[in-house]
Amino acid sequence: MKRLAAPLVACAIFLLNVWLNAPLLLPGELPFRGSIEGGYAAMARFISAHPNPWGWNPFQYCGVPTQFLYLPGLPYLTALLVRVFPHSSPDYVYHLITAIFAFLGPVVVFFFALYFTRSLTWSAVVSIAYSLFSPAYGLFPAVEKDRGIVQLPWRIQVLAKYGEGPHNTGLALLPLALLAVWRAGKSRGYPSILLAALLLAAVTLTNWISALALAIACILLLLATLAESDFRVWRVLAAAGLAYFLACFWLTPSFVETIAFNWPADAFGYQFGPRQQGLLAGVLAGAVLVAFVCHKLRASFYFCFVTLCAFVFGWLVTAYYVYGVDTIPESRRYVLEFELFLFLAMTEALRLALRQPNQTVRLCAAGAAGVALLVGLPQLWAYTTQKADLWRPAPREQTVEYRLAQWIAEHPPSGRVFASGGLRFRLNSWFDIPQVGGGFESGLRNRVPVDLAYRIRTGKEMRAGSEAQDTLRELRALGVEYVVVHGARSREYYRDFLRPERLAEVLPVAYHEENDTIYRLPAPRLAQSLAVEELPGKDVQHQPWALDAYLGAMEHSSRPLLRTEWKDAGYLVLDGDVPPDRLVALRINYDPGWRATQDGRRIETAADRLGFLVLHADAAPASHIELHYAGTGEQRVFALLSAVAWVGAFGMVPILWRCRKGAAGRRRYAPPETKATGESISL
Repeated sequence: MKRLAAPLVACAIFLLNVWLNAPLLLPGELPFRGSIEGGYAAMARFISAHPNPWGWNPFQYCGVPTQFLYLPGLPYLTALLVRVFPHSSPDYVYHLITAIFAFLGPVVVFFFALYFTRSLTWSAVVSIAYSLFSPAYGLFPAVEKDRGIVQLPWRIQVLAKYGEGPHNTGLALLPLALLAVWRAGKSRGYPSILLAALLLAAVTLTNWISALALAIACILLLLATLAESDFRVWRVLAAAGLAYFLACFWLTPSFVETIAFNWPADAFGYQFGPRQQGLLAGVLAGAVLVAFVCHKLRASFYFCFVTLCAFVFGWLVTAYYVYGVDTIPESRRYVLEFELFLFLAMTEALRLALRQPNQTVRLCAAGAAGVALLVGLPQLWAYTTQKADLWRPAPREQTVEYRLAQWIAEHPPSGRVFASGGLRFRLNSWFDIPQVGGGFESGLRNRVPVDLAYRIRTGKEMRAGSEAQDTLRELRALGVEYVVVHGARSREYYRDFLRPERLAEVLPVAYHEENDTIYRLPAPRLAQSLAVEELPGKDVQHQPWALDAYLGAMEHSSRPLLRTEWKDAGYLVLDGDVPPDRLVALRINYDPGWRATQDGRRIETAADRLGFLVLHADAAPASHIELHYAGTGEQRVFALLSAVAWVGAFGMVPILWRCRKGAAGRRRYAPPETKATGESISL
């Protein structure tokens, strides 16, 4: 029965989380309309139909390589389950996966604490507390103001309200990865290194925030093990190195570089200035001090480690919520890690205090725990007694975003959709419609369309008196046919298109519902032949008039028509005349992975100042041009490296097992030596 105790408690914790958060398991749209979950679901939907990791997605951001959409963990897991259950909806499958990982988070915390404390009771206490309470509401007023329509722990709140599915998934895997790293450093043998590498790679391929949190926690783990004489750091470094090679099929240098340079810009313009440098120096000094105090007090590794993590992640989020400073990009999002390690540290401190022989210490610890429970009782009562109907999902057909998207799907554009507000996240989770926006901008190599989209939505940096014409220029340059605008009284959450009257002055209304409007532009051409001097001028992000010659050429109706047809997501065919001394310009993002042939001959590809694709085609009547997205040489090299790493990593297991078995056999059957002479006994 004792063997079943831990699994039974784990099942009870999981079912508790299911019961408290049952609406997350239901299909439909949650009432939190600020969620970006649709953006992640759109990636999963596309990959379920086009699983090639080195392919091309023509539906978002004017085209983007599949690899640069996002990290592959959740999209490919969703795609796999969609293949297994072909009649299921990809957006619901994705939603269900992230909900289950959120429910598993406290279960993983239970086993993590159980491994180090060996106490079933205290492990259950910390995991149940982690399931029910959220200290961030009491510590940070800004978090309290963001409570929403129901009482939920913050980790569930950000999942339901903001769509933080990848972060919650990475958070659930984080303790497992840290436990595997600890085991790799403490134990002998290769399997523990392989297991640590697999979990390190799994977290990194799931979510960037979780990957950085894992890196910080691993550094703190090494700091906490300085007093552990039998801990082998080289084994942890070996696991980390193997983890990268297992994951490098996706984490190529170009991908990592793109994310690293884009992330600060997407994190509300993060800059590593004097304040950030001071805060970072402070947290490093504080972590060293905490480790030194733990060492002097001869604290256990576990208590030292979780205390260090609670301190560092607490420092990051406190600096943001109290002083408004991001120590690292998006510091506010590490509230989830802070709460996780705060629960572990406080519960372990309580457990150790109650074991002290000093009665005063025990009474103070019990009193502090009682006060904490008393402060958290309003959260507990509201969370456990609220009606599930308050946040039960509604059919997507009841949302204005879906009805707008459905109208567009029923009247498919030959150009792109400029979807403002939250529709740009959700559009491709329902329909394969090309748009200017998408769900993950940190993976973009060409940011000109994103910069133009920002100017279009906000109207910033436009010439006084020419706002309507400048907006129209930029929309035409991006190949837009429909513009979706949510008015001030719209039921859509973001409503980020400012001064929409700019469009009403120059564009006809194609569809209107309540306070939401779809404007129509003339159907654009995806490809056109033009002269070199007609390419976009300099600094098109700030000088819309530099687009005039380009727009005049792209929209010139008397020029030979180049018919375009998408044969597949990464395969485009053009047919038509190419006049002498002309290039072929396309409103598709350039990427070095494009390969172009004209009538069977390879032709050169390049980028214009919009970052769009330009073909150096030869003059020819009735020309046939094929564009294939084949990926880059870097992708192939690192895919090969990763494949070799996977084969080698698992191929080593039976080899080492046979070697170990052979060595054990030799020791077993080796003839004993005499004590006196050391010679073998003759049989």
